[in-house]
Amino acid sequence: MKTDFTGFVLAGGKSSRMGRDKFILNFNGETFLERAVNVLKPVCSAVKIVLNQEQTIETNSPIIRDIYAERGALGGIHAALKNCDTKFAVILAVDLPLVSTEAFENLARFALASNKYPAVVPRQTDGKPQPLCAAYRVKYCLPALEKLLEENDSASAGDFLDLILPKYIEAGKLSADENLLFNVNFPADYNQIS
Repeated sequence: MKTDFTGFVLAGGKSSRMGRDKFILNFNGETFLERAVNVLKPVCSAVKIVLNQEQTIETNSPIIRDIYAERGALGGIHAALKNCDTKFAVILAVDLPLVSTEAFENLARFALASNKYPAVVPRQTDGKPQPLCAAYRVKYCLPALEKLLEENDSASAGDFLDLILPKYIEAGKLSADENLLFNVNFPADYNQIS
């Protein structure tokens, strides 16, 4: 199963709401970056870090960079898909520190079983999709995303999902932890988990 998946940690955000790089924040004795890599390793044949074009970072993992600058999460997803040699690119944003290996094992099973869908994307408990904790079939998703980025300077991750029509699954099917997809954007969010 691992041979079908490459993991990508999106760590290239500006962290403007946090006021410092999120990937260096600590959680249970690991940085957010170390934690994300360690969560993906058991499920993926390789794990790579996606950064923007200016960032520097200390890591033993391979680094890839955004090709489309200043395009936010969509630029990061594109860089991942473009640098993926396996059937699926598994995306994990560095600021989702509560996501577990178990959740990704379940996501991988759904992805392999969902042959007619280009991606598998969890829905948060509030019903919103979480495209930054998802599995994308490279063959179908990369051409669609490149077209979207070329044609629309302000496209969002939601626009991408509307284009590819993924299979949505409830986060509860990935893990019993209702905080699984808790997103750390602000210092107050970090204080809640630290």
